[in-house]
Amino acid sequence: MKRFDDIFPLFQEYDMFAQKIEMVKSPNVYRAVTPYGDFACKRTRTDPQRLHAVSGVLRQLERRGWEGAVPFFYTKYDEPYVKYGKDTYYLTEWHPGTTRRQYQPLAWAQPAVERLAELHHLTQNYRFDDPRQVEPLIDTMLKRWDGFLLQMDKAAEIAGERLYPSPFDIVFLANQAFVRETAQTAIRQLQEWRERHRTYAHFRLSLIHGSPQPAHVLTDRHGKARLLNFDRAVFDTPTRDLALFYRTYFYLAGDEAGASQLFRRYMEIFPLRSEETNLLVAFLTYPERIMRDIAIYYGGKNEWSELYAVKRLEKDMDRLLRLNRWVQQAF
Repeated sequence: MKRFDDIFPLFQEYDMFAQKIEMVKSPNVYRAVTPYGDFACKRTRTDPQRLHAVSGVLRQLERRGWEGAVPFFYTKYDEPYVKYGKDTYYLTEWHPGTTRRQYQPLAWAQPAVERLAELHHLTQNYRFDDPRQVEPLIDTMLKRWDGFLLQMDKAAEIAGERLYPSPFDIVFLANQAFVRETAQTAIRQLQEWRERHRTYAHFRLSLIHGSPQPAHVLTDRHGKARLLNFDRAVFDTPTRDLALFYRTYFYLAGDEAGASQLFRRYMEIFPLRSEETNLLVAFLTYPERIMRDIAIYYGGKNEWSELYAVKRLEKDMDRLLRLNRWVQQAF
């Protein structure tokens, strides 16, 4: 089988042909050159029905004049994707900015948070105001958070019993009490939130992007952004998008002053209700990245060097401290 033999036939579904195909990000993202322009082609594991729903919402927003997303390119049968064998693919127009993103915290963050706020505002839909749709999200999250705590306790036993602890063991054990206390605080906040709003009938759901990060934001020279890669988009609480955004922001060395500036800008476009702000606080308080570091290191499946592992943990602890300090100051 020749290289890209599974990609070239896709373009027949669009009544065009690819003259050249190159790998952009292995193994799922390609750039295709055609007589009608260049396209990004992505192989995705997203359920086709979800792609249908999300692409339909984005198409409606585009018709209403919103330019905040890179839209799906539809086939000659007006489908947003192509099934080829067991795989699902979709096309979007290729944008040169794809290879020239800026990763400084505010260079991508402000345009991105503005587009997220617009997306949440434009897609809030009171037909979805059913607390039973929110409860499964909260229950699943609590179960995962409790599971991480149990894994951390087992990891502490392993680290504490070693005759010669590793550098990772030492850093982990030195911070274990703080991480546990922080996790328990977040769990308690989320449990209390769930009880307060168990019968609350006006909880907003919006279309959320699901993965807001610099790689999924195209910024032009005027500072305007467009979001791409909606593979994880779902109707959910907008605070989930905002929590994911802030975790990435602090991961990329964002500071507290910038975080507050971004939150004010978001609120100008899409003001959160008090119950949504409380939910955001719980989401941001939980030390999820630290828990994942611990689970990977002690789970026996990592291929990290000891030096990489301990440096990663130390950096993630620093990010957690900065994020929590901002949460306490801002809310």
